[in-house]
Amino acid sequence: MSIQSSKIFIDSTVLYSFIDRADPNHQKTIRAFDTLGRLEYQVSTSSHNITEAYYTLAREASNSLALEFLDIILISEIEIIFPQKTDFVSALRILKANKEKDINFREALNVVLMKKRDIYQILTFNYWHQLFGIQASNLIR
Repeated sequence: MSIQSSKIFIDSTVLYSFIDRADPNHQKTIRAFDTLGRLEYQVSTSSHNITEAYYTLAREASNSLALEFLDIILISEIEIIFPQKTDFVSALRILKANKEKDINFREALNVVLMKKRDIYQILTFNYWHQLFGIQASNLIR
């Protein structure tokens, strides 16, 4: 079942590739963000995705690029979602209920935050498990 919505959640892998021009997925990400803007999507990400992208940029590219990333995120229209303790508890429940799947904590927490805001699409370069009806967007495939 495909749910059409003008809301989308951005994973840290996409945030990273958007800023790092040397990333092999950079051009795909640029095109995807252009499409999201043209179609007037409501774009969200989480504070932990921003932290992860910042850390990866600082480690693999440079501190100045990581700082540029923060500048861009903070002036953008991207909504930053901050988890509460109850969100961590819900993510833990997802991990325990899906032990047979290769789901990490970041993915489980992303699912919880997306569900709270009725977001059913995620833009990611990672494999996505389609938990709770959330689909990986085809904008970067």
